[in-house]
Amino acid sequence: MRKLFDYLIISLMLVVSLSACRAQTIEGSWEGKLNLGNRSLKLVFHISPGKIIMDSPDQGVKSIDCETIFLSDDSLNLTVKKLGVAYSGSLKGDSITGTFNQGPVKLPLNLSKSENKKTNRPQTPQPPFPYQTKEISINNVKGGSTLVGTLTIPEDAGSSTPIVVMVTGSGQQNRDEELFEHKPFAVIADYLARNGIASFRYDDRGVGKSTGDILNSTTADFAEDAATVMNWIRENERFGKIGILGHSEGGLIAYMLGAKSDRPDFIISIAGPSIQGKEIIAWQNKVALMKSGVSEPEAEKFRNAIAKVFEYRLKTPECNSIDDEKLEEFYPGYKSSALTINLAAQLKSVLTAKADNYWMMYFLGYDPAKDLKSLKIPAFIIYGEKDTQVPPSLNYDLATQLAHQAKVVTYPGLNHMMQHAITGNVEEYKILEETFSQEVLADITSFIQSIK
Repeated sequence: MRKLFDYLIISLMLVVSLSACRAQTIEGSWEGKLNLGNRSLKLVFHISPGKIIMDSPDQGVKSIDCETIFLSDDSLNLTVKKLGVAYSGSLKGDSITGTFNQGPVKLPLNLSKSENKKTNRPQTPQPPFPYQTKEISINNVKGGSTLVGTLTIPEDAGSSTPIVVMVTGSGQQNRDEELFEHKPFAVIADYLARNGIASFRYDDRGVGKSTGDILNSTTADFAEDAATVMNWIRENERFGKIGILGHSEGGLIAYMLGAKSDRPDFIISIAGPSIQGKEIIAWQNKVALMKSGVSEPEAEKFRNAIAKVFEYRLKTPECNSIDDEKLEEFYPGYKSSALTINLAAQLKSVLTAKADNYWMMYFLGYDPAKDLKSLKIPAFIIYGEKDTQVPPSLNYDLATQLAHQAKVVTYPGLNHMMQHAITGNVEEYKILEETFSQEVLADITSFIQSIK
């Protein structure tokens, strides 16, 4: 998935998505851990007749299809061409002993039968529900996408009932914005409906039942999808005030739509950055380095270097090579240690890579300042104090200064997902049972109900 973190540093820490192969005599679920030095990455292979899928639970990635090269009663060999990944293993007793390859990297990966433990998600809504739901399909003709989602209608809903359109964060997300078996958008929709507020949440283009080009799409394209949904509901359903509720990248989209002439009646931005994309990614790389044991001064030095690299890349999108003198300008003293030489190599790869990641190039260059300044509607901007992806230390003050009419709140102890957290690190999301803060749910509800 495309996320607002681990953009550059993923190549250093080998955070990968894999695929698995099919087997005829070793059916069932198998799991193992890749040892990445400072941390491990759990992989789960589900092997059944005619189909093999793989999950990467630590990344919140599920149902990755496999490609099989060789399969016998006691051995297997698979590849994932688009990721440059291969795995081969042999069945020995009740385990599979094998080797994982990605490019020049080779790591042992041994698998054992998975226990498939059930995670506890107490906030996930369970029937019977005191409200109605119906599935709706909306065509964005201009964008070439069809958005399919769930309209949630409270009891006794009428023409004055407010409604929100929910917009997910970055990456290919389903209508519940599901991650690590958390379903925050389902939780929000349930809470709002029980308090007299309707909602519509939809699968992103190219995800679930929705169609459309995902590979060549940018935040602007996803904003067009959200605008199409909003306008369709405005024209075809009988509700009152209509708003946009977006999380992370969806929070940016709330700003973008809130600044347009055909804007919604209100917006709610949850963990939406107020600083430019290149600054967010540079910060996230610093956090990732410090988590891996790099000192704060050295991580800050790299943060400054990658910010300069991003700025240069935005101005020179077709850069094919970079000399040592230019690299030294971006990253002074990069030849001083094995670590800095390695980091400099990553910078060089960013500088010379093809400029065909349209989403990333757009995100790096998009500055929400203009849209925040243009907000003339009620706006509720929400941050979590422990957010390590969109930290309030970089975003709260600017949002307050730019969006004069907005209500801007930082909630103590909450992470990027609005969970009560200990560290706020991404790896913590999956071990927390809470999906979404009850306090934030109540405040969102009160904000919507206050709009006249």
